[in-house]
Amino acid sequence: MQEPNRDIFPTPAMLERFPNITPLLKNEAIEAAFNRHEALSVSGKRWFHRLGLVSMVLIGGSAIYTVAEALLFKGAGNPVVSIAAAICAAIGIAAQIYTLAAKVKSQWLVNRFACERLRSIKFQAYSLAATARDEAELAQRTRQLTATELARLESELNMGISIFEAFVPEKCVSVPVPCAGPANPNITSEAMTAFRELRLLYQDRYAAAELHRLRENRRVFHSAADILYFSGACLVLLSLLAKVVPGLPISAWVDFLAISAFVLSISKTVLDSATLTEPSTARFVRYREEIAAVERRMEHGATLDIVVPQMERIALGELEEFCDASKSINYRL
Repeated sequence: MQEPNRDIFPTPAMLERFPNITPLLKNEAIEAAFNRHEALSVSGKRWFHRLGLVSMVLIGGSAIYTVAEALLFKGAGNPVVSIAAAICAAIGIAAQIYTLAAKVKSQWLVNRFACERLRSIKFQAYSLAATARDEAELAQRTRQLTATELARLESELNMGISIFEAFVPEKCVSVPVPCAGPANPNITSEAMTAFRELRLLYQDRYAAAELHRLRENRRVFHSAADILYFSGACLVLLSLLAKVVPGLPISAWVDFLAISAFVLSISKTVLDSATLTEPSTARFVRYREEIAAVERRMEHGATLDIVVPQMERIALGELEEFCDASKSINYRL
């Protein structure tokens, strides 16, 4: 997405297109809370990955140098370089300790969770348009639903990262009581079109963009860990042959390169775990299929009070899968 969160912050053109549902499009309470949690989430994610990569590079590099010093230099290594390697390892360990102590990962994930819950709360209000008689009633009921759900969310967030264990998507989908009297057809029509564009199509395009990004990344780094592991195994075989076959000209470099290949292979595996490439790909494929099913229901005449709760259960279900997958995110070697 070139301009993220356009579903939360609609453009003036979008507000002009749908003048009868301004309370749904422009929800200031949601926008303020979203901005606060989004800033914390982006900051936490950036620091978590930066510190993780720095610690992995420093610790891995120090480990490789230690092996080189033992196998290649035979104790004749430069003391200054050895001290530098030790300092790098210490910095890497300190970065991991800081990440754990400062709960950087929790800051990122809890605030990301809050953002997606806020996004869902905003769109759950669209079901109110199914029975709203006028814009004033829609605005009043939207404010009520928003206030109730925001208070509930703040209580949930007080649990910290443990909210991931207590989160049940079904319990977070509000089904409002219908209003008495006939619904305003202009409100219903605009809300249906806006919900399709800002929720269904937006989420589908987001998932498609993420799939493209993940597949491009995988194309560049595909099987890197396997290649490194296989290279290390071949080098180990050469090293063993040198020890049992007399006169085979194999130097200590073979042992060094074998161990280095295994260290790099482990580092690549850790990096894959920290980025959740494979689980995310499966999640987004399934998410797009479920969104398509909601679209088909809309095309067959399903009303907002039916499709909105269905879509929000799907979106929150995807969030639950992210919560489960995020437990394995770490940069520990």
